[in-house]
Amino acid sequence: MTEQAGALAVWLARLRSDDPAEREASIRALELLGDPDALPALAAVFATDPDPALRLKAQTAGKAIYYAALHRSREIGGASETEQQLAAEILAKARARKADRRLPE
Repeated sequence: MTEQAGALAVWLARLRSDDPAEREASIRALELLGDPDALPALAAVFATDPDPALRLKAQTAGKAIYYAALHRSREIGGASETEQQLAAEILAKARARKADRRLPE
């Protein structure tokens, strides 16, 4: 088990504590770890925790992890060739419309 996986397992277990302070600390730690494997557990806290403040913190942490993972995946993969072609076509059309507006009548 990697160090990251070990830390994730510890914080996920603490997320089920009866102590709200320990659950809150776990939410913060999971957000800092940023591991998308924490998302189902954070979603469960958001859906079922009796403390509304902790539900909000779990939602916020889950969003931060999700969007960071999404951003990383887009940076790594970049735009596909099809997406690049489509973007170039849209840009060309926009430039043509802008040029048409500048022509005197």
